[in-house]
Amino acid sequence: MDYNKVIGLNIRYERQLRNLTIEDFAEYIGITPGFLGLIERGQRGTTVKNLCKIADFFSMTVDSLLNRDVTGLAEKDKETPLDLKKHMVKSMIDTLNESEVEFIDTTIKQLKKLRKAENADEYEYDY
Repeated sequence: MDYNKVIGLNIRYERQLRNLTIEDFAEYIGITPGFLGLIERGQRGTTVKNLCKIADFFSMTVDSLLNRDVTGLAEKDKETPLDLKKHMVKSMIDTLNESEVEFIDTTIKQLKKLRKAENADEYEYDY
């Protein structure tokens, strides 16, 4: 079995499921886009450390990256777009430092306040 090909196919599959570009995903896991492209095409292997980062990002085991056959996955087994976005956001949050988490927390709270105010205005003028 060509493990580089299997790993590459699985990484590409998971990345594309989450609508991530090679550039964005490479940045999240700390490698260059060119190197990630080589991995996805099965032309290069990578370190166990990188495999662990990739598996953690996708909330899967390294074993899944090595052994899962993504070519046969049925549509019904795939996550919904909303589930994928939520998972991607959770994965990104795990890579943030404390000040970045605080910024995101503050931003979300402000957005919720704005939405609440907009909804209140919408109903205030409804005659």
